[in-house]
Amino acid sequence: MTAVKKGLTEERGEAGAAAPIDELPPEVLYHIMSFLPRSAGTANALVGVCKGWREAILTDDAYLGSLNFSLVASQPFKGMETVRGAVAHRRTWAYADRHARAIDGAASTTTKTTGGFEPGGGGATVPALLRRAADVGSNATALETLAALFEARGDVAGAYRCWRKAASLGSCIAQFKLGEIFYRGLGNQGVDGEEALFWLSKAMKSSALAPECRATAAGIMGFLHLDGEGTAACNVTAIKWFKVAAENGCAEALKTLGWLYSTGQY
Repeated sequence: MTAVKKGLTEERGEAGAAAPIDELPPEVLYHIMSFLPRSAGTANALVGVCKGWREAILTDDAYLGSLNFSLVASQPFKGMETVRGAVAHRRTWAYADRHARAIDGAASTTTKTTGGFEPGGGGATVPALLRRAADVGSNATALETLAALFEARGDVAGAYRCWRKAASLGSCIAQFKLGEIFYRGLGNQGVDGEEALFWLSKAMKSSALAPECRATAAGIMGFLHLDGEGTAACNVTAIKWFKVAAENGCAEALKTLGWLYSTGQY
């Protein structure tokens, strides 16, 4: 961001019209954005420059849909470690909320943020950038991040809505999460073996699914086939999935395989 500011100041200085970066028009921002990484950290830094830039970014659905979000416990927006200067402290949830209320006006202090998070509450608030990117409907990483925040707040229904949208966009972690929700009957969804098997099967087709998620998904699929939930009971298929789960570190699957072999159920 410092480099961008320096470059623009020098360029305008040579033209005899030097001006602070926060006085540049939105059309200049669009040009800058085309050269910047599609990271939420970069976008969050730009949002903090001034009200005009904030509005320009938060109303650009195409740009919001292309951003990459990643939730980190100690740093909500991955990539913010590269931001220096006045905007560096905007990485915190509390500051993002205060900054949003200061710009939007006092009225926002009496209403809930999009998604049911209460500003000034005990938990993390949702920055406007994340809320808008999720509202666009085409940004899977924004929906994943928002779903994780809902889960952290114990809002299973809110998390389910976000996971469902992200899963329809092809997110393997969202597909895995839906499978878990239906298998365990979390929230108001109820236990549904067929639906669980449908989403877990989709998630398992992706090479991007983390080993721990792959282990859990394969283990659940093993039990679904073993017990005949959502599909016809088949020990052969169950053993196949238990092996996959064991190979990815699932101790429960390994124990179940031992039991199946020792009792001759193979």
